Amino acid sequence: MSKILVTGHMGYIGSRLFKELKRQGHEVLGIDLKHWGGDLCDKVSLKFRPYADFKPEYIFHLAAIPRVPYSMEHPEEVLENNILSTIRILEYARQSGTKRVIYSSSSSVVGNGDGPTSPYGASKLIPETLCKNYSDVYGLDTVCLRYFNVYSKDQTVDGPYATAIANFMHCIRMGRKPFITGDGEQRRDMLHVSDAVSANIFCMEHENDFCGQWFDTATGENISLNEVEQIVKKYHPDVVFDRIAERPGDVRVTKADTSKLKSLGWQTKVDIKTGIEECFNFEV
Repeated sequence: MSKILVTGHMGYIGSRLFKELKRQGHEVLGIDLKHWGGDLCDKVSLKFRPYADFKPEYIFHLAAIPRVPYSMEHPEEVLENNILSTIRILEYARQSGTKRVIYSSSSSVVGNGDGPTSPYGASKLIPETLCKNYSDVYGLDTVCLRYFNVYSKDQTVDGPYATAIANFMHCIRMGRKPFITGDGEQRRDMLHVSDAVSANIFCMEHENDFCGQWFDTATGENISLNEVEQIVKKYHPDVVFDRIAERPGDVRVTKADTSKLKSLGWQTKVDIKTGIEECFNFEV
């Protein structure tokens, strides 16, 4: 069993990963803004016990401010937090003799194909470069997982990772009209949260070094919001959707190239339509 640090261990993905690693018998320590002293942008946070003495073999770095809309309004805060926290973790890993850092990145780094369309996307791309640099310069093995719209039936609408799926579920339960931005033809590859956890653990257990590589982490398929609307109406035929203006910074189409992870032996288990149907198969 291994000694493992999980940053953002109280978040949507991090909490599930933390729980699964514990279940497997690993010695797991978490750090999160929701805990006292959990601010990774504070240079001294990792110098206090128990972190200073922990010496983790593996670090999962999930801590971030993840909202695209929030980053459009608060670019400096998001960029500073997401980049600086990664620098802190990479330095901590280097000084602790950590074997590997598994970094949670985002499909937002590619935008519409030619780079980030939001400060959030930029705040995830720069840490990917830092991870590669630390692998090349210091020999710290790193790997970056680019998640695509992580979701599940128990996803809450008030969490920073909230997707359109979470918003639709919440509106239906509250008796409100869900809404679709723009024309609804924007398409999204999506990743069930259980597969996000699985991908992280796979990367920890992989024998060979990753040397700072990045991997698209999703199904390799996508679905439009209009198609999601039809799935919703299958289970809730009386629901009427509102249409609102497209949000600035939104990407038109996302679709993962899953070939790189598949070649190593990992792929998703939950396909998009099955996962989404599971989200809306409930009674109001």
